[in-house]
Amino acid sequence: MNDLILCEGKTDAILLSYYLGRMRGWESVRKGPKGLEIRADEERGESAYWYRRGNDHLLICGVGGKDNFGSFFDQRIKRPLLDSSAFGKLAVVTDRDDRRMEEIQKSITDCLGPVISQARQNVWTKNQYQNSFGQKEDLKFLLLIIPTNQEGALETLLLEAIKEDPYDCTIVERCAAFVDAIETDAKRYLKNPRSKLKSRLGVTWAIQSPGKEFHFIDQQIRAVPWERYQLLAQCFDQLLSI
Repeated sequence: MNDLILCEGKTDAILLSYYLGRMRGWESVRKGPKGLEIRADEERGESAYWYRRGNDHLLICGVGGKDNFGSFFDQRIKRPLLDSSAFGKLAVVTDRDDRRMEEIQKSITDCLGPVISQARQNVWTKNQYQNSFGQKEDLKFLLLIIPTNQEGALETLLLEAIKEDPYDCTIVERCAAFVDAIETDAKRYLKNPRSKLKSRLGVTWAIQSPGKEFHFIDQQIRAVPWERYQLLAQCFDQLLSI
């Protein structure tokens, strides 16, 4: 069976590949199953990497931002689905930011229609679509909006997970206070709430791992044992069945 995860960008894709690898044994491979080739445009911030577990394959794609799910799906995914029923399960992982749950659900079904017509937060739903030969096909779909319990983004989830350790909780809170205090003097760089959030995570990592602050984001993410955090286990519970 082939399964697919679509997420916003590189950071999400790296975290999901790490977590699913540790928790479910997915291993990175250079190519997907024969006859199924999906290429990403890295200049547009896209990514597409295959993973394997036994005879099953998993494709994790970063679509290049929350506004690009529709275009990526239309250009890269829809044709393999319609022509060959390429995937049995599809999951979309997206940030909540300050959007309402209902708004995100409608946006995703609009983007992925007519293949996906039903979406519920953190629940696998059965969707049915008509393939290129006029036959009906079933596709299980999961919409995972993170964080699941508050406004924010992936960085919010990671910071909250790190705070599970009382020692690291103090570091996270002090780093957040530092970023807040310097905001007025750093408006050139801290232009919006999302940039502040990213800075809070970056400063936290710089304190936790001195000397690694110049590592690439994938090295930073893989250096943290995320599988130990209960918050991530709760958030990704349904995704682990992929």
